[in-house]
Amino acid sequence: MNNVTLCLTMGRRPELLRQTLTGLFANAQFDSVIAINDFRDEQTNTVFQEMCPHGQLISLDRQLGHHAAVDYMYSKVKTPWIFHCEDDWLFQKPIDLQHLIKVLQAQQWMSGICMRQRSDFVLSLRDEEKVLFERYDDLAFYRLDPIHAQWHGYTFNPHLASIDLWHSIGPFSAFKKERHISCAIRKKGLIVPYWVDGGCAHLGENDSVSNPATSKKSILKHWFGL
Repeated sequence: MNNVTLCLTMGRRPELLRQTLTGLFANAQFDSVIAINDFRDEQTNTVFQEMCPHGQLISLDRQLGHHAAVDYMYSKVKTPWIFHCEDDWLFQKPIDLQHLIKVLQAQQWMSGICMRQRSDFVLSLRDEEKVLFERYDDLAFYRLDPIHAQWHGYTFNPHLASIDLWHSIGPFSAFKKERHISCAIRKKGLIVPYWVDGGCAHLGENDSVSNPATSKKSILKHWFGL
C-alpha cells in the first residue's frame, strides 16, 4: 500500500500509550509509524520502542510545544495520508483505512475522518437535534459542525487526513489554539465528520500531561467552546 503513516504525539503516560498502541495495531495496518515525544521522558520512549521497533522516534533535546511538535513530525511524513493519534485512546473496532481513503477522495468537503465514538460527546437536547447523520459508500458518519461555528473543521483527536491538508493550512504552529486551526479549515468549506463505527474512546480525560488535575467539566468546556 505504502500510503498511510501513523503519526503519534506522546509523553509522560507510558501505560496509556501501551493501551493505545495495543488497540491500534490490533485493528489497523500502517505502512510507517512516526512518534514525537515532546516531553522526552524515557519511560514513554521505552514503551514505544518496545511495541514499535521499526517506528521512527523523535525525542529532541528541547521542547517545541504541541503544534510545533506536530509540524516537525509531519515534515518527516513520506506518504500521502496520515492517521493522527495521541497516546490516550482506546481502539476497539477494525479500521479499514483504504475504505476511508476512498470516501475522503470522493467527498471533497471532508477535511478528514475522525474515529472518536459518538458516546464520548455529551450534548444538550437542543444540540442533539442539530446532529447530522449521513452515509457515504456504505459507511455511516455523524456531523457536529451545526452545533458550533468554530469547532469540527479539524481535530487532533484520532483521525485520517491527507498530508495535503497540513500543507494547505500549515504550519499548525502559526495558530495559537486547536479551534483556530479548525476555524481556518472551516473557512475553506471543509468539515471533519465522525465515523459511526470508529469505536475509539478517550482514555485520558483525568490524566492530562499539562495539568493532571484537569477536571472532566473543564475538558467538556474545552470541547464545546463553553
